[in-house]
Amino acid sequence: METKKALTFVLLAIALATGACRGKNGQPAVQNEEAPARPVSFVKMNDVTASAQLLNGFYGVEAGAWRWTTGKFSVLLATPVGAAQNGGTLTFSLALPDGLTKKLGKITLTASVNGKALGSKSYEADGAADFTADVPKELLTGDSITVEFALDKHMAPGTAGGDKRDLGVIANSVGLASK
Repeated sequence: METKKALTFVLLAIALATGACRGKNGQPAVQNEEAPARPVSFVKMNDVTASAQLLNGFYGVEAGAWRWTTGKFSVLLATPVGAAQNGGTLTFSLALPDGLTKKLGKITLTASVNGKALGSKSYEADGAADFTADVPKELLTGDSITVEFALDKHMAPGTAGGDKRDLGVIANSVGLASK
């Protein structure tokens, strides 16, 4: 019986230790709920089956629909059929929360794949917004791509109403379509 108690204690300690893993600065790098069978080319932020494609810089689902990002974040997207021949279009649906641009001024979002910049867009007003960029066919020859996003400004921990997280923008969905 003592062996069973000791084994239970060890398993509990391992579960607690692995559950407490944190990313840089004690914040979760990504909160994955479930791994998908294979990557998809369009990810809704509330889709737990695709959340493993959110490689870093995303927090957990909020309000059952969206996720906060950090200042830098990346996502894995499947290459859609025909994109290797025709190129693709990247679309990121986001929102800038109320007061963000008043506090930080104009915010610029840049996307890149394999170190090649796809484009940048500046946002001067809060609210719903989209980011789109062409993806050259030369970058779409594999089964998937990693898209890296970077904001030139974001809210440091403790500056957003006491929130201890590094907050960028609100992410709703991200996708890659063939042209």
